[in-house]
Parts: sequence; structure tokens; C-alpha cells
Amino acid sequence: MKDIFETALYFSAFCRGVFNTVRKSTIKSRIILIMTIFALLIAALLSFFSYELITYYQRKTTIQATEFNLQLVSHIIEQDLINLSSLAMTNSTNSSTNTLLTDYFVSPKASAKDAVNVFNSMQEDFRINRSNSYVRRLIVTGNNGKFLQVDNSVSTSIPLTVHNIGQIPGLNKDAVEQWEQVIKDPLSTTNGIPFVLPIYGDGAARIGTVYLLANTSLITDKLKGYSLPKNSRMLLTLGNHHYQLIGDKVTAMTTPYEPVAYTDDKPVGPQTELSMIKLEDEESQIVVSYPVRSGVILSQTLSNDQFAPKANIWILVMLGVCLLVIVLSGIITLYLTRNISLPVEKLKKRIDKIAQGNFLLDRNIEWNSELGDVGRGINRLSQDIVALMDSRLADEKQKQELEYRMLQSQINPHFLYNTLNSIKWMATIQNATGIAEMTTSLSRLLRSIAKDNRRLMPLKDELSLLDDYFLIQKYRYGSTVSMVKEIEDEELLSGLIPRFTLQPLVENAIFHGIEPKGRGDILITVKKSGFADILVTIEDNGVGMKEEQISTILCESEDGTRGVFENVGLHSVNERLRLAFGENYGLSIESEMGQYTLMKILLPFIQKE
Repeated sequence: MKDIFETALYFSAFCRGVFNTVRKSTIKSRIILIMTIFALLIAALLSFFSYELITYYQRKTTIQATEFNLQLVSHIIEQDLINLSSLAMTNSTNSSTNTLLTDYFVSPKASAKDAVNVFNSMQEDFRINRSNSYVRRLIVTGNNGKFLQVDNSVSTSIPLTVHNIGQIPGLNKDAVEQWEQVIKDPLSTTNGIPFVLPIYGDGAARIGTVYLLANTSLITDKLKGYSLPKNSRMLLTLGNHHYQLIGDKVTAMTTPYEPVAYTDDKPVGPQTELSMIKLEDEESQIVVSYPVRSGVILSQTLSNDQFAPKANIWILVMLGVCLLVIVLSGIITLYLTRNISLPVEKLKKRIDKIAQGNFLLDRNIEWNSELGDVGRGINRLSQDIVALMDSRLADEKQKQELEYRMLQSQINPHFLYNTLNSIKWMATIQNATGIAEMTTSLSRLLRSIAKDNRRLMPLKDELSLLDDYFLIQKYRYGSTVSMVKEIEDEELLSGLIPRFTLQPLVENAIFHGIEPKGRGDILITVKKSGFADILVTIEDNGVGMKEEQISTILCESEDGTRGVFENVGLHSVNERLRLAFGENYGLSIESEMGQYTLMKILLPFIQKE
């Protein structure tokens, strides 16, 4: 009964522990916490990726738009440069003007009329050129010091004379320059871009130089109305020189820079180039460059602010993402609450009832899910507890009955012990040694019954009691009965066995096996079985038993057994062993009619009760 109560109290404490754990941290609260973290994490990830995605497409769109704008402007500028280059080429070679220039510069007999003819031809070429409005001055000089000039704005320029012509850079005999830099016109207040070519005469010999100075408005006029974003710059590259375009001004870059290839994005057109530059103290910026013509490149820097999503669009996207995540989280939380939290609450209530002693089945907790498996397990557990309690009660009742029967067999042992002790001393005085030995053995048996209250005793002591019992039987049957003991290991004798387990078995071997035959031997062996068990065998060569007798002996109590102990038979021995050590231990019998009977006792090797 004590073990049953301890089991019930332990299970109740376990149930209360589960209840307290659930109360401290409910699954519902954990679900809400997890879903909140999940929602925040998803919102953060979506925000990050959407920001990166919008930034990527914003950057890609901005680069493509800039590329398109630069391409459009560059084509317009290129046409003007082509027109001005053609104007210079008419003076350089293969034209009527070049022929007149050759005659004027080379012929020693050239007159003023020849000069006028050349000038008129140059004027005509200048007039019909579509880009003549951008020509600041057009000068042709010969190697012999002759020169002519077509000036598009005479009133704003100092007249060109033999005294100041040397101030014009690029008029030496070997000069060649094609839109490579921006210079200040020494004879006016304007800046221009020079285009210098040699003048070829007969035999492709260089007879002079043509010098065309184009106004920088050639570039800046095309950019009027060009939408340049904040913090972006318009850059112009002429040869190896870099300039910044601000309004109608072309300013040289004071700090040199080296473009670094930008490979994260690709331009649409094959001529467009993307690079990264760092200007002065600014952060690195992407540069979109488009070649106007060889040596002339128009570029625009892109500020990082252009790539950031617009605030209003970004806020709307984020609000939409957050709202979507919150709604989905709410739906998932509701679903998990209905399918997990509420069933767990029912399981908790069921455990509370079991803790209070209500072990009735509750089919309402056996859902078709994993939690239903838990519910079925709880129902099985409650039924197993009921079965265990009933089993333990029955075992305790049977154990008490067996102990009561053992007490019944103790017929006033104190009186018998004192009487036998007196007989012993009388036999000793009269030199009756056999009577003294039998009396001593019987008195030791009765003293064990009267004074030894141990439920289990060492196997060594049990064998000593068996020796006392057999001594008495030996005087009774004489030399017709013998008993031999074989001990495999003396340490096994310290193992515990219920009191008076071997005596009924030896008594059964003598009365039912050897006595009907008239003579026989008993062999008792003690050896180890398996890893931690003891096997005790009692074998006799008596008349043996049938299988039906063995089954009857082990399954039913043998009422009326006569011997030292009334009502203590083989069935009782087997039940005492099973109750003491468990269902895996007990008594087994093997026998063959007319040959032998072998009784085996399997015990656990324990040394302390």
C-alpha cells in the first residue's frame, strides 16, 4: 500500500508541475510572441529586399534615362562639330578654296586680287555652313607669312594683324589639333575650342595652317533646358582635358580624376560607358559617358540620392507590407490557437483531474492529430494507474495472506524450543548423541521461526537452516537419503532469498520423490545465471512427476500439505518469490517419470533488502 500511495503522490506532483509550467509560460503566449517576432522579421526582410529592389531599378532606370539624354545631346553636338570640321577641311585640301589658297600662298606673283578671291571663297564656304554661328574666327596662314581671317564677330574682337597673330596658339608650321581643349581667345573675351589642320598644296606638301576657333556655346547651347538633377554634374572631356559645364560656362577641373570601371550595371548602348569617379571631397559617384566623336566625350555624374526610393512611394510600400504581414500573422495566430492552444488547455484540465484522483476516460481529448496522440496517451496512463493500483492491492492482500499462513504454521515455537532444549541436555547427560544432534537442529529451526523476523535472508543462512532440517530427516530415513551441495562461487551465498524457501522444496523431494522409491539422492547447486542473477537447483532421482502434476502444483495452492510447515507448498514458494522479486523470477520444475525431478529457483543477486 505504501508503494501505491507513493506512486499516486509522485504522479500528482508531476501533474502539478506540468500545470505550473503551463501557467508560467502558456503555449498561446509563446505562439503570439513567435508570430510577433516572425511578423517583425518578415517585415524587416521585405523592407530590406524591397528597398534594395527599388534602389536597383531606380538606379537602372536613372542610368538608362541619362544615357538616352546624353546620346540625344551628343548627336546634336556631333553634327555641329562635323559641320565645322568640314568648313576647316574646305581650306585644307581638295576644294576650290584650297586651290585658290595654294595659288595665293605659293605663287610669288600673287596679287591683292588673288587675296580677295580667296577671301570671297572662304566667305562663301562660311556662309553656307549650317554651324557658322559657332565660329569665333577662321584663320588661314601660309608658311611665307601671308594670312587671311573670317571673323564672325568683328566688333567684339581686336583686329588680327601681323603684330598680334603670334598670340594665337597653334599657328606654327607643325600644329595639328582637333577639338582637344578649351582656350581663351587672346583677341577677345570669349573662350573657344580650336580645330587646327594643315593646308596641303601640290604634291601633298604642307603650305600653311587652317585655324578654326569654335565658341564653347557649341556645347552649352545644346544643354539649355537639360534637366540636371541636384548634386549631379555635367562633364566634358576634350582629349586629355576635363571640364565641367555649368550653365553657359565651361570650367576646367582643378582636381584630376581617374575613372574606375563600374560593372554592377550595364549600359544599353555599346558606345556608352559606366565608371566611378571621386571628385574633390565628394563621395564616389557613377558616371555615364557617351562619345560625341573621337576625343570628345560628354559625361554626367549620378548622385546616390537619385537612386533612393521616393519617400511617399517608400512609405506606401512599407505600410502595405506591414499591413499584409500583420494580417497574415493574425490569421496564422488564430489558426494555431484553435489547433494547438485550445487542445493544450483541455489536456491541462484533464491532467488536473487526474492529479485530483479522477482517472475516468475522456474521449474528448483524443483528436486526430499529434495532440490527440498525447490525449490518448494520458487516457492510457490513467487506466494503467488504475490497473497498477488494483494489482498492487491484490498483491498486498495475497502477501498478507501468505504471511498469515506462515504464522499459522508456527505452532507455539517458544514452548517447543524450551522443551527441546531440555531434551538436548538430558540426551547429552545420557550420551545419546543422535538425540542431542536432532534436538539441536530442531531447536535451531524453531529459534529461527521464533526470533528471526527478516523477510529476506542470505543464501548462506538459508542453507544452514536446510542442513538442520536434513539432519533430522537423515536420522529418520537413515542412509536411504543423501544430500550434496555444490557452490560455484562463495560470493553468491551473500545473495538474499526469502526465508524457508529451500526447505519446502527439499521436503517435497524427500516425501514425494525419494520415499515412494525407497532410496535416493538430492543434489543442490548454486551458480550464477546471466549477468546479475543466481540460479539455485534442487535435483532428486526419485519417482518423478507428470506434466499435468507440475502444472497443477505451480498454478494451484496445495492445501493439506503435511510436513514441518502446514499449508506451505511449492505454489506458495513460487508466489513468495514472484512477489519479492518480480514476475521474471520464481520457481520452475522439470521432471521425467521414474528418472528425476529438477526444481530451479531464479533469484536476482542482491545483497541488501
